[in-house]
Amino acid sequence: MSRVEKFQPQKGGAISRKVSSLKGESTSKGTVIQEITFSAVKDDAINFGLATDVLHQMSAGKEASIFLALWKEQLSKKKGYVTQASSKKTYCVLNMMEDLAVAEYDILMSCFQVGVHIPTPIGRVANMLTMRFIGDGINPAPQLRDVTLQNPEQVLDQILDDYLVIYRDAHYVHGDLSRYNILWWHERPWIIDVPQAYKVGVHSDMNKAEAILKRDIQNVLGYFEEYGIYRDEKHILDVFLSAYIPKNLKHYRELMREGGELL
Repeated sequence: MSRVEKFQPQKGGAISRKVSSLKGESTSKGTVIQEITFSAVKDDAINFGLATDVLHQMSAGKEASIFLALWKEQLSKKKGYVTQASSKKTYCVLNMMEDLAVAEYDILMSCFQVGVHIPTPIGRVANMLTMRFIGDGINPAPQLRDVTLQNPEQVLDQILDDYLVIYRDAHYVHGDLSRYNILWWHERPWIIDVPQAYKVGVHSDMNKAEAILKRDIQNVLGYFEEYGIYRDEKHILDVFLSAYIPKNLKHYRELMREGGELL
């Protein structure tokens, strides 16, 4: 039973049931797992309680496919981490895809609970998850790179404020924050695509967390420099780090300079 499904007993063993349904009666290790059809995705989403209807596929990528769905007459986005594999590797591959879905759901929920403007998570079973659709019901909201902002300085403040909450209160660094992973909707930015986020906690590598945070800040500031807005990257980084560092890692910089290792 998966980490999220343990709170949903009626949905336990989704991975096992999916493997069995794909293999049918065959027990051969060489059986090929066929590509999942739209009808199968729709049936699974409805049967698992992730959606009340699935309207159409929006995109297909090497890691995930995205579908537009309905949840109690409200639009949602269904994301399924998918791959093709032989049955010999099915359990390993599907569990790996499930781990990605678990990570994205957990991070979205953590960010949502502290008030960040991100797609609201709805549910997750196995390698499928659903979240709020940010858009007009037909087209997704545009990426930040595709809009002309009327008040860019205010928008930059909104992005940095939301990211500070993600870091300080949810304890994550995004890992890929840029003009591509920020949507513009209802006159404000929405942060998306979080499965690669890095958890900042007592067992984290703070040097890695700082490097990721610094890169994210650079990417965001680089976009707003096109509007003639310049901010002190080091000052912003220091504001973030002063807001939260696990107590046992407070002196990570000094330890690394002396050649020591964090415990």
